[in-house]
Amino acid sequence: MRTVKILSVILLIGLILLSLSIDARLDVNLFSILSFDKEAIEILLISRIPRTLTIILTASALSVAGLIMQSIGRNKFVSPGTIGTTQAATLGILISYLFMPTIPIWGKFIFSFGFSMISSFVFLHFISKIQFKNEIYVPLIGMMFGSLIGSISMVIAQATKTEQILAFIGLGSFVNKTVGTYEMILLTVPALILSIIYATRFNIASLGKDFANNLGVNYSRVTFMGLLIVSVISASTFIVVGPLPFLGLIVPNIISIYFGDKLNKNIIYMMIFGSIFVLTCDLISRTFFLLTTGEYYELAVGFTMGIIGSIIFLYLLLRGKKHA
Repeated sequence: MRTVKILSVILLIGLILLSLSIDARLDVNLFSILSFDKEAIEILLISRIPRTLTIILTASALSVAGLIMQSIGRNKFVSPGTIGTTQAATLGILISYLFMPTIPIWGKFIFSFGFSMISSFVFLHFISKIQFKNEIYVPLIGMMFGSLIGSISMVIAQATKTEQILAFIGLGSFVNKTVGTYEMILLTVPALILSIIYATRFNIASLGKDFANNLGVNYSRVTFMGLLIVSVISASTFIVVGPLPFLGLIVPNIISIYFGDKLNKNIIYMMIFGSIFVLTCDLISRTFFLLTTGEYYELAVGFTMGIIGSIIFLYLLLRGKKHA
């Protein structure tokens, strides 16, 4: 297992170097950068480093957010994307566009954060009232809840002729993440630090309210902190990148299968494997047309992740059924 961890770090470094080498300017690569070409270094600092940093922080944060939701929701198939948190973030941004069209990005973050927080609280309160909590039923209820919020967003968009804005909001992409457009993603850094600090308490909270309280852990406070972290991550990543399907669902499950459920020991590897997954999908999105047609044109990374993520998700479902 130690060998796997070492190889994963080496793979991550390799993917980062590839990400820094590929862009519309194919003549600007690592060789031109290492030769200290002024134009190449400028492109690296303004465009490629911000984009790669955005990918790593987004992947790390959403992977950890998924594990936090699975811990406090006590279900392996719960994530911000399957319980309505992402859809609520979309609704929040849409509302901000409608009522405050000139509001700065910080204002949109506040709207997105507020709606995400409320949505997460409502869902967790709802499932806490359900007596029969089948492993599959809870995420299905979450998907129904998310679909309801998504339908509300669609109705509002159609009524206000803002369907294009809604479509733009719902497109997950790392295109044009340059200096001046990516800085909001840095809000995930304090959220990740808090996740590491609270990792042990999230583990204890996953055992249930009574058990956690008996061990001296304030279950309500830990749950609130978990939702706060998840909402900050969801809002900041959604505003900068958009929705990235399945990330917060499949990465925590894969880590749990192969490395165990101890969040405090696996949180760093969660970030590494999440980054590997998103960097791989992003590189596929950036090179697909280049390799097939010879022209540089990017697919939206959300599209690529949707295809690959759905296959992995089906595997996890079938694996869970087989080992039930």
